[in-house]
Amino acid sequence: MSVISDIRKTLHAARGPWFAKDHTGSGFYAIYLKANADLPFIGLPEDRLLYIGMTQSGFSERDHFEPKRGHSGGCTLRRSLGAILKYRLNLSARRRSAGASQTAYTHYRFDPRGEQTLSEWMQGALYLARVPFGENVDLAEARLIRAFTPPLNLTGWANPQAELIKRFRRECMNEARHWSDRATQAA
Repeated sequence: MSVISDIRKTLHAARGPWFAKDHTGSGFYAIYLKANADLPFIGLPEDRLLYIGMTQSGFSERDHFEPKRGHSGGCTLRRSLGAILKYRLNLSARRRSAGASQTAYTHYRFDPRGEQTLSEWMQGALYLARVPFGENVDLAEARLIRAFTPPLNLTGWANPQAELIKRFRRECMNEARHWSDRATQAA
């Protein structure tokens, strides 16, 4: 049995429902789709691993389920899930913040009702495994992404589903731009 295989089994065994956790150290985390949930359009590995991420400032800082800022604007995973589930959950994309910065659109968020709906879907459909990890957490994350090839990680490996996910995300970005343009014209 390889070290990578052992780590994958350990992560799978550590997965559980989301809960708020204030932890100030570094570590990595894995997000899994529950057996009774589905994610349209996305091919899944047998263990249903969706995403690997890391934090150097604590798990509460990287909480995708209940983001610290209250929206998806700073959470790559949430934006991808929201884009994939946009029509199923009736989500409406908005720009992340005021101003002319391109990231206001590329790092879109959803309207408040949509953010709540997405959080509820995530809490009901996903498992989370958190692993405190001391040194070189960014290197550990990169190695795990390459080894496990999670379908929602858009960087770190040659993801064959990345273009589809990016297309869904561009649709949300364009919707956020459209809403912003309408608001500007109305003013």
